[in-house]
Amino acid sequence: MIGIRELARHLGLSIGTVSRALNDRGDVNHETRQRVLEAAAELGYSPNQSGRSLRRGRTDLIAMIVPSGADDTLINTVFLSVLNGLKRRLRTHGLDLAVFVEDGREDRLAALRRVTERGVADALIIADTESVDPRVDYLLQLRKPFVTFGRTKASARHAWVDPDFDMGVEGAVAHLAALGHRKIGLVLPDRPMHYLALVEAGYKRALSAHGLPVEKGLHLRPAAGERGGLEAADALLSAERAPTAVLVTDSMHAVALYRRLGERGLRPGRDLSVLALLPEARAQYLIPTLTTVQTDWTAIGEKLADAAQAELAFAAGDTSADGAAPTRVQSLAPVALKPGESVSRAEDLEHAAARGR
Repeated sequence: MIGIRELARHLGLSIGTVSRALNDRGDVNHETRQRVLEAAAELGYSPNQSGRSLRRGRTDLIAMIVPSGADDTLINTVFLSVLNGLKRRLRTHGLDLAVFVEDGREDRLAALRRVTERGVADALIIADTESVDPRVDYLLQLRKPFVTFGRTKASARHAWVDPDFDMGVEGAVAHLAALGHRKIGLVLPDRPMHYLALVEAGYKRALSAHGLPVEKGLHLRPAAGERGGLEAADALLSAERAPTAVLVTDSMHAVALYRRLGERGLRPGRDLSVLALLPEARAQYLIPTLTTVQTDWTAIGEKLADAAQAELAFAAGDTSADGAAPTRVQSLAPVALKPGESVSRAEDLEHAAARGR
């Protein structure tokens, strides 16, 4: 590949003329422009992107900071699907994606500050949002274009895309109640993410709507991961009023629950109904098949890309052809129940008899 100096030297033209021809400026005649473009293609001309970025004041990069921790793979399958949709849609906007992996042991605001202050991206996408998230306050104060993958208590003030957790948990409880379940447990990882608060509130609201009590012993917040799931399974199975159905959000909690049931000679769907809310793909290989509430993660990635583009337009003061200002994206992704073998009617469960074996 050659740069603009070598291209200009090869053509015997000034750098300014070559630059204007490459950028389709009107003060370069058609023959010269064609000559420059043909030579650029033949010789493999590559523009100096960093120089162009400095001149334009933009990098055309969107940075997504992906969480990683001791209980996660480097990038789990949910984020892989989101990233796939995100990068494909960004290309249609003339933008590229840069991914930064967040170390779960590090202060999250410090990691964000380093990426932001380097100026490597025009807009940021942050994930695993907390109810009160200092990263959101920081970006709002800085007036940096950004989108959150997940809501916060300050959602009215910023762009966000999120699965409809409220609808998911309310639909899950309604499904179980329609099957005759009256003791429905909830196991959530003990983490500060805002979506967990949404699930908990939706669970309580849904139980109340169906005339079911919220029983403290059936609502657990163990540590994330398999160990926390095993502890929760032990507590639920030994409870005086053991549930006939359990909702989980952590894939490894579902795995642990299946394991503990198997160790006791019990089986999901026969002795206890298990329903997972938006689990990642590790849970799809469980036998019997897991009943889940699902969403289209790739479509969420595409919506995040549209939201990032809208934030750039918003920051630049751009308007549409009809003079309208850009709209800030605040979008709930639809969810749907995916039936499996892990949920059955309450009257069909052998739970009480199996515990007495």
